[in-house]
Amino acid sequence: MALIPQIGQTFLGNDEAVERIRATPGMVPIAIDPTSESGGTGRVLWADIGDYPFREWQFMFTIEALAKQGKIGDAFSTAFDILLDDRILADPITPSGFMFHISRCGSTLTAKALARSPRHVVINQGGPLQRGYWATITRDFSQPAEASEQNLHMFRNLVLAMTRRRCPDQMYSFVKFISWNTLYMDFAMQAFPAVPALFLYRNPVEVIASVLRETSAVVWAKGRQQAEFLSGADWHDTADMDTVEYLARCFARYLEFAEQASAKFEGRVAHVNYTSINPDNFPAMLSRGLNFDPGAEELALMAEQFRFHSKDDSDSHQFQSDSAEKRAAIPEADKALVANFCAAAMDRLDTSPANLFPHAEIASKA
Repeated sequence: MALIPQIGQTFLGNDEAVERIRATPGMVPIAIDPTSESGGTGRVLWADIGDYPFREWQFMFTIEALAKQGKIGDAFSTAFDILLDDRILADPITPSGFMFHISRCGSTLTAKALARSPRHVVINQGGPLQRGYWATITRDFSQPAEASEQNLHMFRNLVLAMTRRRCPDQMYSFVKFISWNTLYMDFAMQAFPAVPALFLYRNPVEVIASVLRETSAVVWAKGRQQAEFLSGADWHDTADMDTVEYLARCFARYLEFAEQASAKFEGRVAHVNYTSINPDNFPAMLSRGLNFDPGAEELALMAEQFRFHSKDDSDSHQFQSDSAEKRAAIPEADKALVANFCAAAMDRLDTSPANLFPHAEIASKA
């Protein structure tokens, strides 16, 4: 909210908010504040972003850019329980696929490739889905995210309100979650029982090297209550825990939760190792992983993204692999520590029937 101070200053009751949402094709939820001045259950922030496509590598960078350019229209906040009101759904596009991931593993590349088509609405780590929704229903991670009908209903409506059709060309939508939302994969799959999902993962040593160089929200949580949910360790202990060990514990949980989801939702969760993400395999990732066949023309358009660094929205930096450099940056003792937590799960995913490319290089042994 600090990035967009003009948003959320006006609080509306649900009936008035519904009227404005339905009358404004560009009105979508952009954030959820889990706190409330009145001690309630938080609030949802809404803003009119018009027909601007989500092309930046994170949802909030799109919102921030529009705010700085003065291109955000009407804006207001509402009570959290508006998400139970189906009237907020105005021409929603049910997702054709979810993307979960371990972080720094090609998920942004995959999402941005999809976003190159004007027919696709791609929510790339959407602000309301990162922390706000989960912090609200768990009371700041002090209790589990119960998959109650009410919570599932609110989640469905939140996603569908974000993926509304804002221009006539839009026909399909996809949602890429932030990495630690993988721990809520079971919840999301229950909320959308017909939506398939990809789980993208990478050698955790390489991921940790990247995170140590450029931090993440997972590290921010270290020493906070959320860290217990992320790492499986007592959150008090994480405060003084070595960062490599903490991250290894977190990533091991992501891998294990993804493995469990593929078993529970058989046929709906596909695994892809980072080493297998390339232009040649991309069509199969979509067709076999998400049951989505966009056609040769759109595939060629999306393949252009593979030429560029995924976190450069200007398309001015060519992609160059840095896997070897990242592995070399981690001491051997830390590599052994990471393998202790993650190697077995990596090997199981690499050889799983749910893996789209099971004969790919086994990253845990690279």
